[in-house]
Amino acid sequence: MKKEVYKKGAQGRAIKLIVFLGFIFGLSISLLAYIASSYFKQVVHGDNVSIFYIITFTIIFIALFNLNKLIEGFGRARTLMSLLIFQVGVLFALQFVPVSIGGALLLMTYYIIYSIAWVVFDIVLEAYSTDSKTGHIRGLFLSVNNMGILVGPMLSMFLLENYGFDIIFMATMFLYIIMFVTILIALNDIQGHVKRQNLSIRQTLSKFKHNANLWKAYWMSFTLRFFYAVMTIYMPLFLREIGMSWSEIGIIFTVMLIPFVIVEYPAGVLADKKYGEKEMLFLGLIIVIGSVIMMFFIESTSIVVWMSVLFMSRVGAALLESMQDSYFYKQIDGNNVALINVFRSTRAIAYILSAILMGLFLLFFDNIQSMVVVLFIVLTRGIYPVITLKDTK
Repeated sequence: MKKEVYKKGAQGRAIKLIVFLGFIFGLSISLLAYIASSYFKQVVHGDNVSIFYIITFTIIFIALFNLNKLIEGFGRARTLMSLLIFQVGVLFALQFVPVSIGGALLLMTYYIIYSIAWVVFDIVLEAYSTDSKTGHIRGLFLSVNNMGILVGPMLSMFLLENYGFDIIFMATMFLYIIMFVTILIALNDIQGHVKRQNLSIRQTLSKFKHNANLWKAYWMSFTLRFFYAVMTIYMPLFLREIGMSWSEIGIIFTVMLIPFVIVEYPAGVLADKKYGEKEMLFLGLIIVIGSVIMMFFIESTSIVVWMSVLFMSRVGAALLESMQDSYFYKQIDGNNVALINVFRSTRAIAYILSAILMGLFLLFFDNIQSMVVVLFIVLTRGIYPVITLKDTK
C-alpha cells in the first residue's frame, strides 16, 4: 500500500495542477498525432511509412528502460523540465525545415521526447496518488487530458489544410513553453529524488514475469496501445484514400474522441467504489473488437457511418484505458519507477510491431484496410488475460 507522503492540501493542489498540465499536454499531442503519418508520406511519396515508426519507437523502447536511472539521479521535476525545453528547440527547428528527410528526423525526435515526457508525467502523478483514490485520480487525469486531445484533431487538420505544417509546429511549441513555465514556477518542488532500487532490466522484467496480475495488466496495455498505434498511423491515410478531406477527418476524429472525456472519470470512480476493474475491462475489449469487425464490412464513404463506428470503438477504448491504468497503479507505489517505465513501454512495442505487421501487409496486399485483420488478431488475444485477471474488488 502507498504511504500518504504529502499533506492533503498540498496534495490536492498538486493534483489539480498536474491535471491542468494534462490538458495542455493532451492538446499538444493531438495537434501532431494524426497528421504525422501524412508528413512522413510526403517524404517517401507512399502509404508505407512504417520505417519511421519502427526506428522511432525502438529508440523510445530503449530509452524507457533507462529512464529510471535518470529520474532517480536527477529528480522528477528537473527531468520533466529538461525534456520540455528540449522539445521546444525541436519544434522551433521544425518550422524552418522543409518536408524532407531532415524534417522527418526532427519529427521522429519530437515523438521520442514526447513519449518519454508522457511517462515522466505519469510518474509525477503517481507520486501524489494513494490506492484508495487511484481510480478517481487516474480517471480525472485521463478525462481532462483527453479534453485537450479532443480539441486537437479538428484544429490541426484545419490548420494543415489552410496553412501547412509550420503553423502546427509553432502552436505545439507554444504549448510546451506554457508547460515548462508552469512547472518551473509552481511544481518544481515535486519530491525530488525517488528511492533508488538498483534494479537491472532483467530484474525489473522478472517482477512482471513472476506477478501474474502485473503481466496481465501489461498485456492489456499492449493490446490497447496496438489498437491506438494502428488507428493513429493508418486510419487518417485510409480515410484520405477513400476521398475525405482533412476538414472532414478532423470532424470525425473530434467526435470519435468524445468518449474519452465522458467515460473515463465515471469508470474510475465505479472501479474504486463498486465493481473493480475486471468487468469493465472485459466490456471495453468486447466493444472494441465488435467495432473493428464492423470496420471490415463497411463499404460506405459516409462521414456519419465512419464517425459512428469510430465513436463506438473509443467507448470501448476509454473503458480499457482507465481500467488498465487504475488496476496497474493499485499494484505499485510512486517509487516503482522501473516498473512504471516497463509498463509504459507497451506503447513503443505496440508501435514497432504494428508498423512491422502493417508494413508487411501493405507489401503483399496493397490494401490499407487490411489493418482491420491485424487488429482483430491482436485484440482477440487480449480476451484471456482479462477473464483470468484477479480483480481488485
